[in-house]
Amino acid sequence: MFAQDEEDERLEPVGHEYFNNLAMRSFFQEVRKESDFLFHEYMVCKMHDIVHDFAQFLTKSECHALGGAGRNSSSERARHLTILEGTKQEMFSSRGVDFGRLRSFLTFSEFGILVPRNLFCTLKCVRTLTLSHCWLPEIPAEIGSLIHLRHLDLRHCVIVEIPAEIGRLIHLRHLDLSQNRFVALPEAICDLYYLEILDISLCQNLCCLPERIESLVHLRYLFNFGTSELNQIPQGLGKLTSLCSLTRFVVRSNSDDLAILKDLNQLEILHIEIEGEVDFGSAELGKKVNMREMYLLFSFGAHFTETPSCIESIELPPNLQQLVLDKYPGTQLPSWLVTKPLINNLTKLIINEAYNISSLPALWKLSSLEELGLIGVRKLECLGKEFFGITKAVHANSRDALGTLSNSETSISAEAVAFRNLRKLRFHNFYNWTRWEDLSEDDEEVALSIMPRLEELDFWGCGKLEILPHRILGRISSLKKLDIGRCSKLRDHYFDKTRDDWKQISHIPQVHISN
Repeated sequence: MFAQDEEDERLEPVGHEYFNNLAMRSFFQEVRKESDFLFHEYMVCKMHDIVHDFAQFLTKSECHALGGAGRNSSSERARHLTILEGTKQEMFSSRGVDFGRLRSFLTFSEFGILVPRNLFCTLKCVRTLTLSHCWLPEIPAEIGSLIHLRHLDLRHCVIVEIPAEIGRLIHLRHLDLSQNRFVALPEAICDLYYLEILDISLCQNLCCLPERIESLVHLRYLFNFGTSELNQIPQGLGKLTSLCSLTRFVVRSNSDDLAILKDLNQLEILHIEIEGEVDFGSAELGKKVNMREMYLLFSFGAHFTETPSCIESIELPPNLQQLVLDKYPGTQLPSWLVTKPLINNLTKLIINEAYNISSLPALWKLSSLEELGLIGVRKLECLGKEFFGITKAVHANSRDALGTLSNSETSISAEAVAFRNLRKLRFHNFYNWTRWEDLSEDDEEVALSIMPRLEELDFWGCGKLEILPHRILGRISSLKKLDIGRCSKLRDHYFDKTRDDWKQISHIPQVHISN
């Protein structure tokens, strides 16, 4: 089953559909979503044992693994070779395998294994080459002879210089150079006409991109987060109209840097690092209908004293689903979080290290929100009932509505819903948070549904919070998992299962409390 590259359909959604179909048919097991430190989600799974054994049976003469615990199977007919973790350098020159026939060569070795220079002379037909975590400070010029390469992974190889010969790999689609030590990319890399994915993330010495970057006309994914010395993007980047992902774009104060993004209307993921007041209008974000994820990082070098005016005036992409505000400097979150209709498409919101925020807006209005992460809101001391939209006006409106409905209508029509679709809620590093206001007896009479789909509730580093809102938690029948970590006062209340406080949360199937 292969994904067809149709003109109006992207391969990634088709691939996701194929994966989901296979997962439903039990080809994969233990399928789950996880997130990295940039809050990107990815799928983790295992192949079903029967499927794995059957695949091994079908490919036993073509796929081989070398090294480790007695698995030195070898054959001159092998076309796909894997070097397993724990093998020695000699495995790279095993006599049992004809390296000239190999189509793929993968290593899963311990960091520091030295790659012999002659390896690149022998892999005449290889299309996939993975040498991640090997010792390769200098890439030999012979790499230019691997003209059949489609995928090259040199991640974390201690590389200090990229040779110009890499530009000869004219069929290369995917190049991973992340976590290395080089300071520049050769201009020859712009000769990789068919390159679609370039990963230079966490290359902390990299200070510039090639001037001819506009030649990479098929480039779709540029992963460049963690490149702290890369503070200027060539103007030619604005001509890469196929670009779907750009994971670090630095905008200098009072510059026209954002104009580079004007014509990049295929963008799906965009990370912007803001160094001062800027004009977001020049980026024309409102026209980027494909954008699903936006990450706004406010640089430590930007000295904002209040809510940045440029953020209040930002034009949001119409189909935005995930938003991260990192190191937000204002005293109040942007008003458009709860006022602009476009924000109703948002399914994931992360507020990270908002040190100056002392209160939260009416986020309960975000009806599509499925995940809310609040991290490092250090000045907040009390989370009031208005977080769920419980105000005097709600009490009055509820009573009026109940008075005009028949008994059969009351339970549904008059009920307001706070966080209608929220499934995961996180509070991390709320250092001064002491109180989460619970419902009163009067509030219990209000026809209000609170987080009716919530499944996970997570507290971490909230050392001053003394007690959870039991009446609120009692309304959430969907809650499956409660995590409490490094919350000393909460731990004192709920760790002892003989106490009455424990009974207030004992209905939750999974409760984890730790130091």
